[in-house]
Amino acid sequence: MDNKGIKVRIFDMQHGLREYDDVKIIRIISKDYNLLIMKDYLPIIGEIEGSIDIKNDTIDLSFPKIRAFYMNSNNIFNLMIKEEG
Repeated sequence: MDNKGIKVRIFDMQHGLREYDDVKIIRIISKDYNLLIMKDYLPIIGEIEGSIDIKNDTIDLSFPKIRAFYMNSNNIFNLMIKEEG
C-alpha cells in the first residue's frame, strides 16, 4: 500500500464487500471507549456496539447504530457488520 492513507474494507449481507482507499480517519464510538484510527495506527481488533465514521476528502460514511467486528493492521481496516439500524 502506498503512503496516502488507510484502505477500508466493509462487509455486510446487504451490500457485500465494499472497499475504499486513501481514508484519512476512522472514528469508533462505543459506550466503553472512543478511538480515532489514522494512518500507521497500532494493530487492533475488537467488537463495536455504537457508531463508526469513515472519512477522507471524498468519502463521508457514517454508521450511527451498529454492531460489528473490526480489525486494523498495516493500514488496512476491516469491518464486518452484524447489525445496522
